[in-house]
Amino acid sequence: MELIVISRPDFFKAECHFVNQLFEAGLSIFHLRKPAADETAHRKFMDGISTGYHPRIALHHFHSLANNYHIHRIHHTESFRKERNNVELPESQILSTSIHHLDDSTQIGQYHYSFFGPVFNSLSKSGYRGIIPPDFRLGKQSAKPKIIALGGIGLTEIDKVKAMAFDGVALLGCIWSDPSQALTNFKKAQAKCLAYEENLTIPL
Repeated sequence: MELIVISRPDFFKAECHFVNQLFEAGLSIFHLRKPAADETAHRKFMDGISTGYHPRIALHHFHSLANNYHIHRIHHTESFRKERNNVELPESQILSTSIHHLDDSTQIGQYHYSFFGPVFNSLSKSGYRGIIPPDFRLGKQSAKPKIIALGGIGLTEIDKVKAMAFDGVALLGCIWSDPSQALTNFKKAQAKCLAYEENLTIPL
């Protein structure tokens, strides 16, 4: 089962050091999402990440930076995707998006994977409550796109997500609520995901 880490929306001390540690430990996909940050701040962050890890980063904003940092992962927000409805997307990029209603999965066939949630009550956003029932199970999906569970997923929820038949999990609060424990918690989550018997992977 795929394991993705999403950045905190704010910057914090030694953030790049912690992210590099996660990459060193085997993190395959990191989503850089800083909605309030400007392009200069994004560049500063990217400059703090070892260049060999740049291709593992998905940009949520300032997509033009992809050319400068050898990035081929681009994330489209739900609103951005709907504004560009029916526009053909480049095949050279690995594209992701977000949905909040599973019915929308029929509209994102050009994407490699999509976040869906919040699955559980958010760990990082107060009042951001889960939207699925306890007995939920994801219906059989076609080869594309993969559906990645997002929202309120801590170490104890990963097994629940497996049982719901998601293709992967995205972690935010579980990793960044205490950055000093980010590597430890990532390794625990990684072990749980690697133990999943099905080989459901997103292209690297």
